[in-house]
Parts: sequence; structure tokens; C-alpha cells
Amino acid sequence: MNPIGKKWCRIALFNLLLVASAGVLLRLKILTPLTWLNHKYMLHAHSHFAFAGWVSLFLMAAMIGNLPEKFSKGYERILIAYTITAYGMLFSFPFQGYGAVSIFFSTLSVLVSWWFAIRLWKSISEENICPVIVSNTKWSLAFLILSAVGTFYLAWLMANKVDNPSLYFGAVYFYLHFQYNGWFFFSIAALFLSRVSPSYREKIKRPLQLLALACIPAFFLSALWMRLPSWMYYTAVAAAIVQLFAFGQLLLLLVRDARNHIADKVVQTIWGLSLLALVIKFLLQSLSVFPSLSKYAFAYRPVVIGYLHLVLLGFVSLFQIGWLIKQGCLPTSNQKIPASVWAFVTGFVLTEGTLMAQGISSMFFVAIPHTNEMLLVAAIFLFAGIAWMNRQVWWRTNGSL
Repeated sequence: MNPIGKKWCRIALFNLLLVASAGVLLRLKILTPLTWLNHKYMLHAHSHFAFAGWVSLFLMAAMIGNLPEKFSKGYERILIAYTITAYGMLFSFPFQGYGAVSIFFSTLSVLVSWWFAIRLWKSISEENICPVIVSNTKWSLAFLILSAVGTFYLAWLMANKVDNPSLYFGAVYFYLHFQYNGWFFFSIAALFLSRVSPSYREKIKRPLQLLALACIPAFFLSALWMRLPSWMYYTAVAAAIVQLFAFGQLLLLLVRDARNHIADKVVQTIWGLSLLALVIKFLLQSLSVFPSLSKYAFAYRPVVIGYLHLVLLGFVSLFQIGWLIKQGCLPTSNQKIPASVWAFVTGFVLTEGTLMAQGISSMFFVAIPHTNEMLLVAAIFLFAGIAWMNRQVWWRTNGSL
């Protein structure tokens, strides 16, 4: 990966520390008054900055890092502009929620992401890059642009004061679906493909194509809690079947052969944990075709939050941490996973376990004691692990960009 890509991946990791800081504050707010903090507003800041300042900035930087250095320099203006919009959201949402300033930076963030998508689309079309990597990159960029439809529709609903919770949540889930299952998934697929042999890329080409084709109709899986026409329900079922079939093929190939292409044992383990989170995500998503389970899942906030964190922390963030190690940005010793990463994994497992326990117990109207305290402990583990990783990354570069 070229120096520009490495630099901005390190900056994104620092942004993850700010995301974790906001997470700790949110957990503290539930247990203590903190009258100066508006929980809802801080939650908006936490989620928007996690998407823009950490995940998307990192993926953009990693994809740019795979370009020849002479072509990647022009992208730095885009990364700077995108980072400014991310910090604009971080520092405006806690004070006004969805207000003029935060909406301005949110809109600008979308426009800058389009700028990035259009430019990268042109770059990879002109360069002599493996067709499989190009196709996955273009799918990720197309879904990145498509996800903005949900954002703009949500803004229209709010501007026109449309009081319809179904439309509101539908717009949110549209955005989340094409971010999680489109932009995040296929950009990670493209990055992974860039580190394996050409013959192996051809093997996993077909299941990735099927997953891309199923991505758009699979949105209906996120809307089954609404009253949908029967054709939409059957479309969602068909998409779930195709996804399970394609992902099953992909999983078989990854489990059987991927270790032969990823020599680093530490990266193998971390990406294996990332893959495990992805397996659970696909299983949960497929189970949503059952109306009773779908209504239950969307009715309980801990289940929704647990699912979102499963993808964001488990699949995406663990892959990105493994990417940092593979690129030599995060040091390891004696082929062992750094303690900082284990702290992060511990926080992630505690978060998921507690949220899932909350959701299941709610189904039987049973309250589990001290769950909020457990979630605070989990948030502290995540913060500590990320802070430690930042120290290792920035110490390795002597604090320089």
C-alpha cells in the first residue's frame, strides 16, 4: 500500500478512538445524570462519525492505497474534504441534533463521497487492474451512491414534517442496507481480492457476482416489519435464498483455501473472526424472512443495535484492523495477536453477548440485572483496546503522518 493510503488509514484509526470515546459517554449517560449531555444528539454524532470518520474514510484510504502512488496523490484533497465533513458532524450533532449545521455537513459528506466514487471509478477503468477487483470496486461505489437515496429521502421527510414512522425507519434502513451490504461488503471484498492470487480471484468471482445481483432486492429483508405487498415479500425470500447459496459457496472457498493465500497467521486469525461475524450476520438476515422473527427483531432496540454492531465492529472493524497489521502499520511480535486487539475483541464479545441477552430476555418479559453496567465495561474495553492500538501505530511512525 502506498504512503498516502497508510497515512489516512492511521488517521481513520484515530477517529475510531473518538467514536469509542463517544460510546463510553453514551453508556455513562444511561447510568449517571450527565445533564450537559443530550443522549439522542450524542448518539447521532457517534453513529455518523463511525460511518464517515472511521469505516468509510478507512475504506477509501485503503482503496486509494492500492493505486500507483503517482495516481493516488490527487485523492488527498478528497480525503481531507471528507474528513472535514466527518468532524463537522461530530462537533455539530451533540449540540443541535438534526439542525442546520449538522444537516449541512451530512449533505456535504454525501457529495464528497460521490466525488470520491466518480473519480475512483474513472481511475480503475483507466488502469490495468484485475477485472474481478474492478467489478467488486465498482459495485461498492455504486452501492455507496445508491445508499444516499435513503439519506436524502429522510431529509425530505424531516423538511416537510411528515409524521410517518414507517417511512422514517424505511429511509434509515435503506441507507443502512446499502452501506452495510453494499459499500462496506464489496469494498472489503475488493481489498481482500487485491491480496490473493489471480487464480483464486477467479474461483470466488461467481458467488460475489450473485451477492451483488441479490443486494438490491435484499433490501426488502430490512422492510418486512412493514406491511408490504406479497410480491415484495416473495422477492425478499428469493433474495435471501440466493444470498445464502452464494455466501455458502464463498464461505466454503474461503475456509478451504484462503489460508494458503494469507501467510500471516495473525491476519488469518483476525480475518477469521471477521468472517465468523459475517457468517452470523448472513444467518440472522436470512432468518428475517419469517414474519414473526422479523417483527420481533425490529421491535426490540437491543437486537437492532446488536446486529448493527455485529457488522460494524465484528465484520468491518476486525477486517480493517487485520488490514493495518498486514500493511505493517500495526506491529505484532512473535506472530501473536497484540493484546490491544484482544482487548478490542473482548469489548466486542461483551457488547454482543449483553445486547443479545437483553433482546432474548425481553421476549419473555424478564429483566437481566446490571446489563447497562456490563455494556459500560464493554465500551471501556473497546476504548482501551483502540487507544492502545493507536499508541502502537503512532509510536511506530514516531508520531508523524
